[in-house]
Amino acid sequence: MLSVFRIITLTLLASALAAPALAADSTRLLRFPDIHGEQVTFVYAGDIYTADTSGGVARRLTSHEGLELFPKFSPDGSQIAFSAEYNGTRQVYVMPSAGGKPTQLTWYNDVGVMPPRGGYDNRVLDWTPDGEHIMVRANRLPWGVRVGRYFLVPADGGSEAPMEIPEGGGGMFSPDGSKVVYTPIDREFRTWKRYRGGRAQDVWIYDLEQSTSQQLTDNPATDNQPVWVGEDIYFASDRDYTLNLYRYAEGEEPTAVTGHEEFDVLWPSAGPDAVVYENGGWLYRFDPASGETRRLEIEVRGDHPGLMPHYVEAGKFIESAGIAPDGKRVVFGARGEVFSVPAEKGQVRNVSHTPDAREIHVSWSPDGASIAWVSDSSGEYELYVAPQDGSGEAKRLTTDGDVWRFPPLWSPDSSKLAYGDKKQRLQFVDVNSGQVTQVDHSMRNDIQDYSWSPDSAHIAYVKNDEANVGNIWVYSLAEGSQSQLTSSDTQDTNPVFDPEGRYLYFVSTRDFNLTFGDRDDAVLYEKSSRVYAGLLNPDAPALFRPKSDEVTVGEAPKSENESESEAVNVRIDSEGFETRVTAVNQDGGNYRSLAASSKGVYYLADGAEAATLYFFDLESEEQKEVLAGINDFQLAARGEKILFRKNSDYGIAKAEPEQDASKGHLDLSGMQLRIDPAVEWQQMYTDQWRIVRDWFYEPGMHGNDWPAIRDKYAALLPHVAHRADLDYIFGEIAGELNAGHNYVNAGDQPTVKRLDGGLLGAEIEPAGDFFRITKIYGGHAWHDGHRSPLAEPGVLASAGDYILAVDGISTRGVDNFYSLLENRGGKVVKLTLASSPELKSARQVLVRTTTRETDLRYFDWVDSRRQRVEELSGGRVGYVHLPNTAFEGHRELYRLYPSQIDKEAILIDVRYNGGGFIPDHMVSLVAREPMVYWKRRGLHHAAQTTPTISHDGPKAALINGYSSSGGDAFPYYFRKQGLGPLIGTRTWGGLIGISGNPMLADGGGILTSTFRMLDTEGKWAVENEGVAPDIEVVDRPELVARGEDPSLEAGVRYLLEQLEKNPPAELEVEKAPTNFR
Repeated sequence: MLSVFRIITLTLLASALAAPALAADSTRLLRFPDIHGEQVTFVYAGDIYTADTSGGVARRLTSHEGLELFPKFSPDGSQIAFSAEYNGTRQVYVMPSAGGKPTQLTWYNDVGVMPPRGGYDNRVLDWTPDGEHIMVRANRLPWGVRVGRYFLVPADGGSEAPMEIPEGGGGMFSPDGSKVVYTPIDREFRTWKRYRGGRAQDVWIYDLEQSTSQQLTDNPATDNQPVWVGEDIYFASDRDYTLNLYRYAEGEEPTAVTGHEEFDVLWPSAGPDAVVYENGGWLYRFDPASGETRRLEIEVRGDHPGLMPHYVEAGKFIESAGIAPDGKRVVFGARGEVFSVPAEKGQVRNVSHTPDAREIHVSWSPDGASIAWVSDSSGEYELYVAPQDGSGEAKRLTTDGDVWRFPPLWSPDSSKLAYGDKKQRLQFVDVNSGQVTQVDHSMRNDIQDYSWSPDSAHIAYVKNDEANVGNIWVYSLAEGSQSQLTSSDTQDTNPVFDPEGRYLYFVSTRDFNLTFGDRDDAVLYEKSSRVYAGLLNPDAPALFRPKSDEVTVGEAPKSENESESEAVNVRIDSEGFETRVTAVNQDGGNYRSLAASSKGVYYLADGAEAATLYFFDLESEEQKEVLAGINDFQLAARGEKILFRKNSDYGIAKAEPEQDASKGHLDLSGMQLRIDPAVEWQQMYTDQWRIVRDWFYEPGMHGNDWPAIRDKYAALLPHVAHRADLDYIFGEIAGELNAGHNYVNAGDQPTVKRLDGGLLGAEIEPAGDFFRITKIYGGHAWHDGHRSPLAEPGVLASAGDYILAVDGISTRGVDNFYSLLENRGGKVVKLTLASSPELKSARQVLVRTTTRETDLRYFDWVDSRRQRVEELSGGRVGYVHLPNTAFEGHRELYRLYPSQIDKEAILIDVRYNGGGFIPDHMVSLVAREPMVYWKRRGLHHAAQTTPTISHDGPKAALINGYSSSGGDAFPYYFRKQGLGPLIGTRTWGGLIGISGNPMLADGGGILTSTFRMLDTEGKWAVENEGVAPDIEVVDRPELVARGEDPSLEAGVRYLLEQLEKNPPAELEVEKAPTNFR
């Protein structure tokens, strides 16, 4: 029901957010424009439009459910090239600029949908001046799915061909087509404004006739999206804080030709005599001849299907859940509403009915009468309670909301709710009076782990000490005081009281299960935790005491069902608590989610794929399996039923051993929710602004007036007609924080069913009337993700072979080979191969296609680098490339490094390292030097070394602007350890991190930075700066295009110089002792 306390969300925003539909007149959020003469084309709500530069009503050209993007006029203005998802992948199309049926030009399988910060594959950039080809940025490079290079796509159909420029971002041909002005680095979709790190873009020219390059700008700021109008080059730059349009003048400082101060100039694009760009959602036309800038007053009309109310299955957006005490119903927080779902019979009820607010953190009171939740109805998140049957109004309990609150927990007597918050406080509120009491505050952790004693008189919780060890504390409501229960020697979590007041159960890492890595002699500890029970006072019955069967004399005691329940009064003696702790279960593991009944304690044990729920029976003192293959559970207040989650399914089971997780699933199909997108987007906008405010690592928001930021971008909300455009606004807000690792995750929006095209793990080019294999990537046949179809055993294909047919369809006269593999990704196809374009020598072979060749290109590139280092050094220098500091980076480190520790020197390449985990272990491994050798009979003295993986020769590391996050940290640690010089160019500069924060009702939102690196002197380091090289080497594009690798070559030269200065000496092993007299 609607709350009596409801007010309009954030009065300050009322005027900006009130409009339920698009604003009239001039429309904003017009994106990715291009211009030709008096016509502009642009994208609005995922569709392509054209309009007159004089303004007026736009004409819609496309209407597909996917996103049509990056429209570009042909030189004569008669056609528009763009990218779209008509066939289930993102491809390049062309259509008449007046409208008409699009023609597909490319079929090569795109890299797939990326998060908003990754941008898009197949970005259309320009046409050749003769109108015969379209320049497209395609993501077909070895270093990840977001790195791209330029291809020329024939406008009349044919095979696209790579240009010689090795990689790049935005770019455009010169008027005569002999040159390209571009940025070698691409970061247009990164949500980081005023960036000054190593990936800040500069403008270059590449001469296609001379195969030379020239750097035009060299500024710490961003210079991007260069365009050419006549003899002049223009680009966007934030060298004066806000991105504006600048004119390049040789030998002089670039001159600003626009003066925007509120919003950035985005996506400038040029026609024959003018530049068009985005600013604040509007389009502007810049006239180079007059120097004037004019806003285009364009109105977009239409039905805007993205704004139409529709129903969603709220059960797919569950955020929280709670089970009724008797297990007959479950309450869900889903898509911002509160639903009550029957276990078997009855109606699904929407208890909250708040389309313009969001309810989260739902829970059922132990007495069964009420449901509690947290809602932003008031403009901030506050606690509410409501009758469980939806018969009455929700009652607001708190009025001091100014920060994110963690899930509230009912006291057993249903009179209070305890909750933590992002001010690191633990508090509770009295349900009747609304009085809030602070329990404790931590300087080391968010207090999220807390539980009530059965008499509602104490709260146990976890607070970290100064060594960042989690200790269990207890708070007495009667005394208003805190006491520490567990030792600071162990990490203790998940305290839960025994309902009878005898024990406090908790999880603790008190086991030291030593094991060794199977790749080296690294010492590891795993499965270190067990479940423990601590006697709350010395008089509580101890566990695992010897027992003796004795005869009962006199009247038999009443059974448990016959005995009268007595009120529990919990007595806690904190002194000596640690001496009264006993391990409940025998085996160490990864345990969590404790819940107790009078008969024992339930707990989850995490496995590789899912978790198993166990119950420790106090009577038998045995561990028993309850449910296997689940993800989470909740024990009903009466202790008789369990709510469990198995992937996306929820079910109810008896709180007894040997239950089946495939049964008892709840029917969530009745959780149908009518969504009005405009209303929901308004709520999500404010919600996201609050979440970032409460979770960003620095409360001062990097000096931003955060309410002013909210108001600034709220003006764009009435113009949002597609969920992707809301993500764009979120990206602009995140960018205002001037920090790395502020990422937008896409929310619920229309998607096109993906139909992957097939790939063969090879380069295939036209050859006469047919197609020919020019290169086969090796891959790793034993790893499905790295499989190269044509290189698999038994295929026997070779570079130079012709492909004469695919599944019996001749390739003769086919415009584009990959059109024959459309929708064939991951499927078996029959190829007709021959060593010449003649059928008489042909053979047929069955192959299973792959859907992505990025990893195959990567392994091929690494092998070529290793070979190059081997050749340049005469075998003296080893080479390892680390693609990231996550799983793949560790894989490559252990795949390549141990096999090269016999080299005299090692070159470690972290260019294009995409980051991942904090790489202290990786650097420690590289830093290891031999400590001792162990001589064995008949073997070389180094046959056994400690450490097993170690190297004592000189080292160097290669870096560039794509060395990011963990790729920043690795060279920073490498230098700090004194392991050798850094060679190349400055790294990205993103050592501010993410550790998770709440998302929005539809699953999208901003993943914001929650921590930042300080050096050991207390100074901010690396962020927005990068790690500078000791030896700067620029990998100039023309050299890379010729097959050279300047940074790598400089690295080898340096290491050979070091070996020359300090030649490695062969260890002289003395003879074994023979005289012991």
